[in-house]
Amino acid sequence: MVQLEKRPERAGPTYRRSVWTTLTGWGMLVSAMGAVGCALWGVSPYPPLVVEAVLTALSMAFAVAWIVVSRRAGLPPTGGRGPVWLVAWLVPLATLVCFDLGFMVSPEYGRETARLEAARFERYTVPIARLAGKPVRGDYASDEPVYFETDLVLRLSYDNGPREVTVPSMYTRYHPPKAGASIDVYYAPGDPRPDSPVLEDGRRWGTGVIGTRLLILTIFPVLFAGSLLTGVLSHELPGAARRYRPSVHLPAFGILALGLLLLLPTALGWGTGTATHTAAFLACVTPGAALAWVCRSA
Repeated sequence: MVQLEKRPERAGPTYRRSVWTTLTGWGMLVSAMGAVGCALWGVSPYPPLVVEAVLTALSMAFAVAWIVVSRRAGLPPTGGRGPVWLVAWLVPLATLVCFDLGFMVSPEYGRETARLEAARFERYTVPIARLAGKPVRGDYASDEPVYFETDLVLRLSYDNGPREVTVPSMYTRYHPPKAGASIDVYYAPGDPRPDSPVLEDGRRWGTGVIGTRLLILTIFPVLFAGSLLTGVLSHELPGAARRYRPSVHLPAFGILALGLLLLLPTALGWGTGTATHTAAFLACVTPGAALAWVCRSA
């Protein structure tokens, strides 16, 4: 069994359990799990993550209420183990959300993706109306197929009527394109905008945490970490950790608050640059760091 290193017992008050500490404590954990679950499920597919932000704020409010009602209790705690399994799974899942938020799309990209998906943006086979330029033979290596690059005028069917659209730099293999032939493109038949995108490769980066395509790669470490923490915390987490102690819980809440501050620019769509994504990645360490502090100092 893995042993968690513990610091010597710290002096300081420990407060008892009451009906209100139970309600606020569970409210804090369930709200946090709800925020994590909504982020993983993609309830808000792109920033701002309104539902997740509201649940996170609710969890913070419950945390403050838990501290207040615990201090008002003022008596030594009774025994109990607390919701160890919920904490054990919440930590790796929250870490997963922080990591995947580092790959979150921008609000503009998310809105455009939602608009195109609603307009049935997919891959279609369409006819070539005519060539808009002379085919240029590509310079592939000798073991690669010959290709031609050509500006093409395509005849596309939209909900508001047929339309001819010029698409630059279309590629065809083996033979140059010709009028009347067919070619595959991505476009949205239900999009009425004159400048609606028509692309040879229109695959888009998915919205939401699940849409990052990283969930399938990261879920297995999360399952391992959650199972391991459940076993370890069931034996090693002191029962007093569920009772409020300023020297234990205030630093842990501070670490978690730092993580939330690092996630805010990404979650609310305030920025999409390297610094914003780096901040989200740095937030990955805060759930585990907060739990480690509680385990060592409780």
